Amino acid sequence: MTASGIFPSDNWAIAEGQTPKGPIIMRYRTGDPSPADRELFDKLILARWAYEPSEVPGLPPSELLGSMEEFEEAVLDASDEARWWGSCVAVITHNGAREWRFYTPDVDAFQKEFSEALRGLGPYPLDLQVFDDPDWNGFAEIRESVS
Repeated sequence: MTASGIFPSDNWAIAEGQTPKGPIIMRYRTGDPSPADRELFDKLILARWAYEPSEVPGLPPSELLGSMEEFEEAVLDASDEARWWGSCVAVITHNGAREWRFYTPDVDAFQKEFSEALRGLGPYPLDLQVFDDPDWNGFAEIRESVS
């Protein structure tokens, strides 16, 4: 196992299920950052990519998957390597959107480095939302929903 960003390993789990609006797929980190990192990384950023669902209700059409993977690889690689500006904890796909959940200690630095990681790529139709989340509820709710 190797460290990845603020996480002690780069292990992810996948959970799939059904909601009244169609399938849901969640990929999330299985480890926990140290208490000091959790305290420092107290801002939750949701990066949401809405799309018209494919032939499978709620899931992205196949022609978008390459762009989504390109986006995700660029941002996750950059944040895991740099460690200090943000760390992705989950990717959720359902109901016509894919959402990446990040924690950061500094929203301005996150936006700057996030944009830098995507330089020369895209454009991507993203909506970013920021929340104070010192208790990491945005991560806990995912784990609770699959246990």
